[in-house]
Amino acid sequence: MSFPSEKQISDYLARVRASGALGKSNRRFFLLEHLIRAEAEGSGGQLKAYSIGLDIFGKGPDFDPQSDSVVRVEIGRLRTAIAVFESSEFADCDLQVDILKGTYRPTLTKREIDAHRTKSEAHDDVPALAFAFKPWKLIAAAVFGAACVALAVFGIGWFETPQGDSRIAVQLDDFSGSRGAETATILRRGLSNNKALSVLLAPQDGGKHPDAAFIVRGSVQAKAGDAQIDVELINAQTDAMSWSKTIQIDERKDFNNVVSERIGRELRVRLFGASKELLEGRDPETLTPEQLFVMGTWVPGPAINAVEWELERVQLMEIALRKDPDFGAAHSVVADKLAYLANVYGPSNTPELLTKARWHAQRAMELAPLDANVVFNVAQSQWHSGSIAQSLATMKRVTELDPNHALARFLARMIPYSCASAPDSVVEQAIAFDDALSADNPIRWLTLTWIAWLHAYRGDFTLALEAEQRAALIFEIPYTFMRHAMLLNKLGRPEQAAAVIERQKSNWPDIEPAHFSSVTIPRLCSEQPDNARFIELYADLETALQNQ
Repeated sequence: MSFPSEKQISDYLARVRASGALGKSNRRFFLLEHLIRAEAEGSGGQLKAYSIGLDIFGKGPDFDPQSDSVVRVEIGRLRTAIAVFESSEFADCDLQVDILKGTYRPTLTKREIDAHRTKSEAHDDVPALAFAFKPWKLIAAAVFGAACVALAVFGIGWFETPQGDSRIAVQLDDFSGSRGAETATILRRGLSNNKALSVLLAPQDGGKHPDAAFIVRGSVQAKAGDAQIDVELINAQTDAMSWSKTIQIDERKDFNNVVSERIGRELRVRLFGASKELLEGRDPETLTPEQLFVMGTWVPGPAINAVEWELERVQLMEIALRKDPDFGAAHSVVADKLAYLANVYGPSNTPELLTKARWHAQRAMELAPLDANVVFNVAQSQWHSGSIAQSLATMKRVTELDPNHALARFLARMIPYSCASAPDSVVEQAIAFDDALSADNPIRWLTLTWIAWLHAYRGDFTLALEAEQRAALIFEIPYTFMRHAMLLNKLGRPEQAAAVIERQKSNWPDIEPAHFSSVTIPRLCSEQPDNARFIELYADLETALQNQ
């Protein structure tokens, strides 16, 4: 009998679809089936980007795979989906499929059942995430985010120690100019507080450190008491500039603080974003737990506003925890994501998932209580769960662990007003923090939406709408677009409110104002006795849309 048989192919495809690893993407399923059947029929050698573009993606004869990367991107996502499937309990079938890097041709082999059983037993070591690969009866299955730049050779740019530590390796050169060395020292000190980063010194010959993923360099030019600081973030493998910034400062002010605030905090965000781009589309099975954490943890920057994208983060952490069940950072991401989804998305709001979120938050703090990134995620998880006082205490702990964590300092100031009217001083501080950010800083959608939040709960609905609309130009999530709709309704524009929510239905199919009025806002306001007026804002939205 030839291998694989039609029955083995059909069984494999049925199991992949049932696992949820492909999400709701029919095209990805058709792509997988096309590749398998072409290989099984002996025509795998003809699987090229051009033919796949025509056969699966509907491209015309003028399709150029060099300028249109859709096939390469989707194959990368399919590799990730296959790795997710292989991590699941559904992968108990005769056929095993792999798509090696650099080829579109699949490898079809007969599965070693004993080896798979061993893998399943290892997977059971992390029972709290067993739900992640069962059929999604409660929440939509994950698909994968937008493809970004991938490294030509995997592994370059992450610092490997003999103990297996793997962090983003950043070469930070001394800046040129009279205060260049001082500027570099300030930035180096700030980045070194982040446990996901390894800060490297430039080689003595002034070249590139062989382990560096990124290089930070710049200059300081002083003139009559003022200083101009130029900084660049360079991809060490391609020499392409990932980010640059120029600031003017008064040297008579606190030089250390200005450099930390205006350059250091954005540099860290940009590093995480650029690192995600380097890893996007890679086979997660080839990534270390630390690299998977970079892919999964929340930072302003590369992201997709969709329930499926959020669930992919949970699945990536499942792989990280299978590699290292005691990796506290992965537990913190799961805690954050599950609590977030439960609070904003009705199908995810189950006792089971809330219990899992709390368990992973507790486990994260047991395993990595001194890691500011981990503690930050736990604080976020507590906030989504409505434990506002606890979240505030945890966020303040982040600032103790990493005094340069500007976002944690900002949120520690905002959290007490999650369900309360903020005084003028707090609103002014939020606006000042946002004004100090560069126009294209990805963190601004968060600062702007918090400004909108503060204005709304003070009854300043016009100012709130203005801030929320500015935030929406950068990024949106359920908290923000539902508040956007609430503000439009409050200002007498229910048709526009309905349009804002309808526009999100493709990414959040079961999102409903009723969930916000009955769950989201009451949960966030559960520790605030005088909360009726805040809940009423969303109840009014629900009523208005029902009358549409």
